[in-house]
Amino acid sequence: MQDDRSDALNRLACEAARGDHDALEALLNESRIRLQRYFRARARTPDDAEDLVQETLLRVANYLPTTHLNAPYEHWLYRIATNCLVTYYSRAYRQAETPFTQLENPDGIYDLQQESFEASLLERIADEQTQAQLYAIVQQVCSDAERRVLWLHAQHERLEDIAQMLGMNAATVRSHLMRGRAKVLAYLVQHRRDWLGGDDAVQRAMAMLERDGEPLSDAERRALNDATPNQGDLRRAALKLAKYLRIE
Repeated sequence: MQDDRSDALNRLACEAARGDHDALEALLNESRIRLQRYFRARARTPDDAEDLVQETLLRVANYLPTTHLNAPYEHWLYRIATNCLVTYYSRAYRQAETPFTQLENPDGIYDLQQESFEASLLERIADEQTQAQLYAIVQQVCSDAERRVLWLHAQHERLEDIAQMLGMNAATVRSHLMRGRAKVLAYLVQHRRDWLGGDDAVQRAMAMLERDGEPLSDAERRALNDATPNQGDLRRAALKLAKYLRIE
């Protein structure tokens, strides 16, 4: 039954791409139902969800006549929806400007751990204005692909689902996720130690690593103190320290 629905959508998409207005209207109606479910589970408010549905449908109508679909229509639809979601909230983050130090409760994140980096940094910060500063860091240090994977993973998307949304294989998604994590953590350790409790907190984390039998290498220690560190060494050090640090 699912295959029949998918085949029907693919036929409508082909007919709509050739200029059949009735097919396009039917395709957009079917797409709306799917998009409403998709965005209700991901958008922050019902109004945001509706805005995202409309924006996605508009892109579908605009892009379809010039797009050669090499995959099922639904895969293409959800890839556009994903791009709209990332862009929509990226704009919201950029518009927030209140400094971190002026927030009423800037210490709402705990247990910054390597395995739950996005959950602690990007999702559990309740205040969107604090997220804006983290967004700016991600924008600065990560590639476009790494940014998209980080934001989607922060929304509890599984790696397999992210791979399908972005048209990547799972191994590539995992690689982007780990590189993005490492770059952001390295930036915080190098430039925003005040967010992590300062130099004392970093030293305590290093001591805990020693205690647990996972000490930093000499190169990683140097990277933590150099003004212009080797970024590879710094990222490895930051990932090791992450589970012992927390946002203050």
